[in-house]
Amino acid sequence: DGSFTHFTVKEGLTERGVFSMLEDRNGNLWFGTGKGGVSKYDPKNKSFTSLKETEGLSNNAVKGGIIEDKSGHLWFGTAGGVSKFDGKSFTHFTEKEGLSDNDITCTLKDKRGNFWFGTQRGGVNKYGGKKFTHFTKEEGLSDNSVRSILQDKVGNLWFGTVNGGVNRYDGRSFTHFTTKEGMRINHVRSMMEDKSGNLWFGDWGGLSKY
Repeated sequence: DGSFTHFTVKEGLTERGVFSMLEDRNGNLWFGTGKGGVSKYDPKNKSFTSLKETEGLSNNAVKGGIIEDKSGHLWFGTAGGVSKFDGKSFTHFTEKEGLSDNDITCTLKDKRGNFWFGTQRGGVNKYGGKKFTHFTKEEGLSDNSVRSILQDKVGNLWFGTVNGGVNRYDGRSFTHFTTKEGMRINHVRSMMEDKSGNLWFGDWGGLSKY
């Protein structure tokens, strides 16, 4: 209606720092916070409920994104691994279950239904439903600290890193784009593909368009 409505701790949000968002298939809104777990907002009842470590979440820092799978289960990228929520209980995926690093920074579900989890120190993890496959510097990634993931229109995966610019993965090998190839700086925080197929990379001081 042309005006803003504010949602803060006063309105029921668990914590004021919001890092990730998702609307599920039922229209509920989920917000991952920096230290308050997950807040679920029911638009019909206009009310918040929360999921924290006390309810079974692996960690209250949910900065790494939220994904809904084909069964309607929610996957939360936390600072303590990945937590899968089926509506009643949690299943945890950590280094014990095959993650390269428990500190999840970003998530993506690709066109084939695979999950990709970027990490603070362990590169990228691909999960197809049975096991994790790691992509680190040993496999060709330019930097093991990943901040953003994008899949483009033709299916290539792009990984924005802290010190290694952007990496394009075609399913077989990596191509690196750094300041040597024309990037503004090598610390990439966010990515987007526009309708014309141009790629936009957000960094600490501006944008690079490719």
